[in-house]
Amino acid sequence: MKLGSAVTMVETEYGWVLLDEAAGGFFSLNPSGVLAVRTMLDGGGVEEAVAAITDRYAVDVATARVDVEELLGELAAAKLVTR
Repeated sequence: MKLGSAVTMVETEYGWVLLDEAAGGFFSLNPSGVLAVRTMLDGGGVEEAVAAITDRYAVDVATARVDVEELLGELAAAKLVTR
């Protein structure tokens, strides 16, 4: 996964966001979302993101997988990332 060409991931006083500098929009990430995005930006796939989340948080694999896939879908639909 890669961020869009005009997208940056920044930490704000309210948490992490994906900032689309071209469109002027942003997408807030919760802590597990940050972990998933960072894992995939570092070259991991969905399964690695799921493993990172289940290692850190009390969530089962099936729920984490659904959440990661949903997050990816939302980010792709908003044109913030490419797969």
